[in-house]
Amino acid sequence: MSITQTIVGNGRKVVSFNLQGIDRVLPYIAKRIAWAAKLSGIKTVGPLPLPSTSKQWTVNKSPHTDKNSRDQYEMKVNKRLIQIDAPVQTADMFVKFVQTKLPPISATVDIKIEERIYHPTEDYYSDKRIA
Repeated sequence: MSITQTIVGNGRKVVSFNLQGIDRVLPYIAKRIAWAAKLSGIKTVGPLPLPSTSKQWTVNKSPHTDKNSRDQYEMKVNKRLIQIDAPVQTADMFVKFVQTKLPPISATVDIKIEERIYHPTEDYYSDKRIA
C-alpha cells in the first residue's frame, strides 16, 4: 500500500514520521520506530526511502597560492518516511513514546511529525436534506 492509497476509518489518526539525517544510523532508527509500532499492533507503512540530497563544496587548500590544489567535500542527507494508522489515543501515546522513550537518537537525525485526524462525518452532517 502506498502513501496516496491510505484509507482511514472514522475516529482515527494518521501520523507521518519524516526522518532525515547525515548519519548511517538513520535506517536503524527508522526500523526501530516501525518495529515498535508493529509490536504495539499499529498498522504501519514503511520505512520508505525517500530521495537523498547531496551538497558539495570545493575549497582551496592554501588561501594565497596553488589554485590547482583543492579539497572537495560532500554531505549526503538521507530521508525515510514512516506512517502509522491508529485510533487517536493510541497514536498520541505512540508519538509521545517516540519523542521521549526511544533509545538515544543521534544528534544528526531530525524527526518531523505530521498528524492528521479523521472524524466521523455523522458528527458534522445529518442525513436530512434541507430544501
